[in-house]
Amino acid sequence: MKSMGDIRVGLSVRLLILTVIFVLLAEAFIYVPSIARYRQVYLEDHMETAHLAALALEAAPDHMVDKELEDRLLAHAKAYGVVLVEEDRRMLALSSDMPPQTDLDVKISEEKWGALIWHAFETMGQETNRVMRVMGPSPRDEAVRIEVILDEAPLRMEMLDYSKRILNLSLVISLMTAVLIYVSLHWLMVRPVRRLVKNMADFRTHPEDDCSTIVPSGRRDEIGLAEDELLSMQGELRKMLRQKDRLAAIGVAAAKINHDLRNSLAKSMLISDQLAGSSDEKVRKLAPQLSHTVDQAIDLCSQTMNYVSDSTPHVEKELFYMRDLVDEVSCHLEDLMDRDCELVNQVDDLAEVEGDVTQLRRVMANLVRNAIQMGASKVEVSLTQDETMGVCHIDIVDDGPGLPQKARDNLFKPFDGSARRGGTGLGLVIARDILRAHDGDLTLIHTGEKGTCFRLSLPMMA
Repeated sequence: MKSMGDIRVGLSVRLLILTVIFVLLAEAFIYVPSIARYRQVYLEDHMETAHLAALALEAAPDHMVDKELEDRLLAHAKAYGVVLVEEDRRMLALSSDMPPQTDLDVKISEEKWGALIWHAFETMGQETNRVMRVMGPSPRDEAVRIEVILDEAPLRMEMLDYSKRILNLSLVISLMTAVLIYVSLHWLMVRPVRRLVKNMADFRTHPEDDCSTIVPSGRRDEIGLAEDELLSMQGELRKMLRQKDRLAAIGVAAAKINHDLRNSLAKSMLISDQLAGSSDEKVRKLAPQLSHTVDQAIDLCSQTMNYVSDSTPHVEKELFYMRDLVDEVSCHLEDLMDRDCELVNQVDDLAEVEGDVTQLRRVMANLVRNAIQMGASKVEVSLTQDETMGVCHIDIVDDGPGLPQKARDNLFKPFDGSARRGGTGLGLVIARDILRAHDGDLTLIHTGEKGTCFRLSLPMMA
């Protein structure tokens, strides 16, 4: 795992490098047309200088100058010769004794931007000097066309020098920009993010210590929003941890008293059985109520202990007929079926399911019992297979009044999701844990005045 210093250096170096690269890319987009423009301006300036040198001949008698002055004019124009073209008349204005043979013609007025850029980089890529004949209208008089013969090497040297200046300037600008951006981002983002990371590390080490709670800086940007969300998350997580500690303490206490409590309840069951055979009619009427109350107490202890101890239910899968399991559940709840309630088994006779029979019987019995106790007069169990998803669905549908809103909001929350008075809310939680141990799930499809439907989803047989 990298240390905080390594992460900081890595991000800083990347930030600096990326900034330099992006600035250089921006400079490159500017440099390409500018170097082409530089070459064009260079040639136009030399054409203008050549035209001025040629105009010196008009001031001389008979348009003639001595050889020394002509050489000086050509040296000033940095040319081997100058030709003026006016209308249809072509005149050699200035020329050296032995003008060299030209290697290429440059028609500067006819070059487009693409050609200008290509010829500029072609010039810088030359290793030997070439003699150019530059042709085009004079910058001083568009009616006059000028042809100038000059070397390409001086142009290449000036273009390379210009490129070096642009490169140096670009490097300075990019480094300055990178440093300024780095300092700004370090102040605005890196330091706050580092503070968030440090607080999360402290909270992970001591989640129950209030000193590890982040103190928002009051910023109104994304960093401030992250601080507020982290503060909210820490508060909720700390509340959940404390609740889990209390539940763990309850589990330990329940485990200690469960044995003695069950013995006491067993004695109460014996007493209630004896009371049922009493000659006193009033006592006989109270005996079933006592028995029912003891059953509820035993069920409460059992569910609490099962929830505390069976955090991950143990599953032993086998193949069995689902219709037989539904019939077993019906026999198991036969005493409840006397209350004008009917369990309709709509599962096909040959429908097979793979799972833990004992655990699934426990789940179905719990769901059917809940439906009957909520007032349902009819409970239907059906099975469908979704071969596309590789899942079989077992639907338990009743015609009861539906779950109350409180039960819907806290459906799978322990001790909060009970739909009836005296319930613990652990039945559905344990049932869902059993289904998830089978790589399936328990979901509420719908509930309302027309009834409730729970769905048990199990993987189909391989």
